[in-house]
Amino acid sequence: MKKAIFFDLDGTLIDSAPDLADALNHTLETLNLPTYPLDTIRTWIGGGASMLVKRGLCGSKEVEDIDEELFQKALKIFMEYYSKNLTNKTSLYPYAKEILETLNKNYDLALITNKPFAFIEPLLNHFELHHFSLVLGGDSLPQKKPSAMPLVFALEKFGIKSNEALMVGDSASDYFAAKEAKVPVVLVKYGYDQEIDAFNVPKIASLKDLLELV
Repeated sequence: MKKAIFFDLDGTLIDSAPDLADALNHTLETLNLPTYPLDTIRTWIGGGASMLVKRGLCGSKEVEDIDEELFQKALKIFMEYYSKNLTNKTSLYPYAKEILETLNKNYDLALITNKPFAFIEPLLNHFELHHFSLVLGGDSLPQKKPSAMPLVFALEKFGIKSNEALMVGDSASDYFAAKEAKVPVVLVKYGYDQEIDAFNVPKIASLKDLLELV
């Protein structure tokens, strides 16, 4: 019997890739570095702001050694720009709000994302997503996904066992965090991470399909 459902944010409930891409390309352009198309940057999302900036500086999903001074400068530019441009092009995925409203009647809901905490509340307010009893950002705890720490924290907060929760996400980070926490996981097919095909877990094409699994 499930008692709580944990949701990822970017690539699961909201499509924030266009605004994240604009912020990253603004950062790279400011530093006189090459910029990248949205479809490329979309595949780099999922590890939090720091990882996205590092991938932008490397021009690859695989991150190599980066000059720390350059990285810190780039991260500051990114954070300042993105904080002022969170919702220009970001949109809710179909059925996101309706599903949260339906599930919230019977389950505790937690938002567990790697997005910096400062960005979360403005987005939730913009889309009127006031359904979560617990909200954790990538900097809320010492470790973020793919560490199990955020999920274990949520389990303890709700006072439930791992098999009484369900993680809903779109990435390898969600999968590995859930696996380590021994929490069942469902992955959405429409998200940013194309590597999820390798994982032998339920996958859904739409959030409305989630109702059949809980």
